[in-house]
Amino acid sequence: MFESAALGRKCADKEYEVAMQQLRLRLFEAQRQCMARKIPVLITIAGLSGAGRGAVANLLSEWMDGKHLRHHAFWFETDEERERPPFWRYWRQLPAAGEVGVFLGGWYGPAVRLYACHEISEEAFTGRLHRLRGLENSLAASGMAIIKLWLHLDKKTFQQRLKHRLAHQEVFHFTPYDKKTSANYDGVVEGISTAIRLTDRPEAPWTIVDAADANYRNLSVAQAIIAGMERAMRAQDAKASRTALEREQEQQAGQLPMHEGLVSSLEAIDLGRSREPEHYRKELKKLQEEIFGLTYHAYRRGISSTLIFEGWDASGKGGAIRRVIGGADVRITQVIPISAPSDEELAHHYLWRFWRHIPRAGFITVYDRSWYGRVLVERVEKLTPREDWSRAYAEINHFEEQLTETGNILLKFWLHISPEEQLRRFEERQQTPWKQYKITDEDWRNREKRDDYSVAADEMFLRTSTAYAPWHIIPAENKKFARLEVLRCYRDALRAALDKKPESRKDDRAHNAAKSDEARPKRKK
Repeated sequence: MFESAALGRKCADKEYEVAMQQLRLRLFEAQRQCMARKIPVLITIAGLSGAGRGAVANLLSEWMDGKHLRHHAFWFETDEERERPPFWRYWRQLPAAGEVGVFLGGWYGPAVRLYACHEISEEAFTGRLHRLRGLENSLAASGMAIIKLWLHLDKKTFQQRLKHRLAHQEVFHFTPYDKKTSANYDGVVEGISTAIRLTDRPEAPWTIVDAADANYRNLSVAQAIIAGMERAMRAQDAKASRTALEREQEQQAGQLPMHEGLVSSLEAIDLGRSREPEHYRKELKKLQEEIFGLTYHAYRRGISSTLIFEGWDASGKGGAIRRVIGGADVRITQVIPISAPSDEELAHHYLWRFWRHIPRAGFITVYDRSWYGRVLVERVEKLTPREDWSRAYAEINHFEEQLTETGNILLKFWLHISPEEQLRRFEERQQTPWKQYKITDEDWRNREKRDDYSVAADEMFLRTSTAYAPWHIIPAENKKFARLEVLRCYRDALRAALDKKPESRKDDRAHNAAKSDEARPKRKK
């Protein structure tokens, strides 16, 4: 794979000066166009030690508009990062629309290093690569320009530079990780060969750069970045054409009712279940006391919780959330109300704003509405093209799988009420002064499209209710019953998580602390 990248090609200084001036202008212009088109650009600079990753990063700062460029070096994990799913540290640094993010090593660096050092199996390594490919496909489909560079050296040149670096550790910031990886040139090359083979795709291709000569390396890097930006602009134009054609076809055909001929699974829910007021307070107090104790033990064990609430307007989501919060320590709990995205959130992938609030190990995050707005309101109200919300089911499943893999308790509640009960609650809100703020014109518009929302919810249940993150449809005609049922579900989930042996859990605090102490490099005095 690397034969053509180990030929030792060179570019004379005079030739470099001429070519550099032209490429620099083209690179700056491509960046300017991406800024105007609001295309985020992600550049991954990976490569062998001594191949010039830092020099290339510095070069980009010089050749591009530095005001819209950010470098991110994912060196050692912080405690904050260790207490969340692995991809959290990358999602929070993804570039916004029109910005350029440079990831030194990126998400490939740790995986290749672990594989080269025989710390993970080949099966685990390829599993990570398949997940990375899915992530990159999702980001590219959302409009991001993805440019991946591997700076390569032949073995002889690598060993020469390694020897030089070992003799000048104070200058080159040589780390224990570098030493261990560098001792296995063949393992690193084997690992990145597998990574390139499994993740090289038209929308996120790899460019292998012969990095022995700095001049040749710099010109090759600039050409690859320009090509990546131009590719993203062509994809944006093609998507705009498809979207316009899709809208035109819908107008010509007429908008058929989404619910025609279908029976909603929500109709099978028994809405007659209730709880008598005289028993409600006693059961509520008991459940909240249990949850308070269980969440304390979960905090000690590093078991986090993510609860999301969806359902019809006026179905009692806010009341249920308040009862959940009433049973937990507010110092480890946060509620995230989800409404229309801000300008900052719109400038990122739609999952970005949810990744930002993923709880630390032992903490609790409650979402009032959630990422499912992508396949509900954005679908029904035609705020998002069909190809985007159709793709979201798989993206959401991958996201939720990553949450649960790290021991996060993920509970998804849909609070269900009948159209008649919803109308009664709407009218009650209009007539009660301290409840009038809860009813808006948008609530009435959504009610008129209830059948369309039912179809969207049905497909959502079908495609996102998984073994690791099932949906809980709660009959909410009686608010007291719904609140108790939500609390029971959470209590049972906490019990199940705590019943697992600590040594079998990846997120146990003691286990993580020991592993991080082993992994943390010891600085020389």
